[in-house]
Amino acid sequence: MAGKDVSRTGWMGRCLAYAAVLLGLAGASPPARAADAVAAPTVETIDARDMHWRVLRWGPRDGVGVLLLHGFPQDADSWRPVASTLAAAGYNVVAFDQRGASAATLSRPGDYVFDNFMADALAVADATGLRRFHVVGFGWGGAMAWMLAAYHPDRVRSMTTLRYPHPAAFVDGIEHDPEQRASWEAVRKEIGPDNIDKRAAALLADDATGLRAFLRKSGLPEDATDRYVARLSQPGVLVGGLSWGTALVPAQFAAVPPVRVPALFVWSKGPAVSESTVQASARYAKGPYRVVELQDVGHFMIETAPQTVAAPILDFLRETDAPPAARK
Repeated sequence: MAGKDVSRTGWMGRCLAYAAVLLGLAGASPPARAADAVAAPTVETIDARDMHWRVLRWGPRDGVGVLLLHGFPQDADSWRPVASTLAAAGYNVVAFDQRGASAATLSRPGDYVFDNFMADALAVADATGLRRFHVVGFGWGGAMAWMLAAYHPDRVRSMTTLRYPHPAAFVDGIEHDPEQRASWEAVRKEIGPDNIDKRAAALLADDATGLRAFLRKSGLPEDATDRYVARLSQPGVLVGGLSWGTALVPAQFAAVPPVRVPALFVWSKGPAVSESTVQASARYAKGPYRVVELQDVGHFMIETAPQTVAAPILDFLRETDAPPAARK
């Protein structure tokens, strides 16, 4: 699957074609390890912020930290193929089931706000020894990646967002870009934050026929659809997942500052996000910035094409971690 790399002029020396990403032309820090030597993740339960967080960990504990943040309808397990690739390259990788994604992390309706989501992520990072780390997020997790980088640059080495534009660019697009507004409203119509209890009940009715139809229409593979439906069918979990939509408060999103740490935006054409909104995100990246467009991977890229997704992420992390003289 081909990809298109559009880097800011002068970023780390010169623009890179995405073909170079696929060929692995990157710096060598940290040292690569054989992929078949990567063990299955360890599973831990971390008690923090009055919740029990299920945490998956890959790779050497002394490696550079990478925190992976999932979106809806995902969980920590969604990252397994991507995380294994990063761990094989020597990274200390952590993913966790975020607030509302499991029965153990269900919250009161008013608690689904990004201040809590960021505090949750930092608490898990603290508990797993990630003092300063790369953050990678998909969907809502991508929004978190932007926010963590903007509000906590002392903790974030770099940020990677998969399919989610800078929050301020996103709400500006909803207001001023007809394509973005129409795309977002189409998603809201099916899984929006209005009448969440009734919406969840309707999606789960008749053996979750509505939920299955929505996920399949979005391009999610059948095995992932079955697994997600099984988890979301547990009492309260779908309501928890849908409640993330209530955290999209336009005034708060519009106020998110630009990021100054190195940033990577990996995207593909699909629901909820327009190309113009992706392009507008560049205004909010004041440090080294790269955009990679993946072709023919759909919305759920970490499920449909994990190695295609992992390639530009790994290249970006290696370059960010390389000594200045070795950067491209």
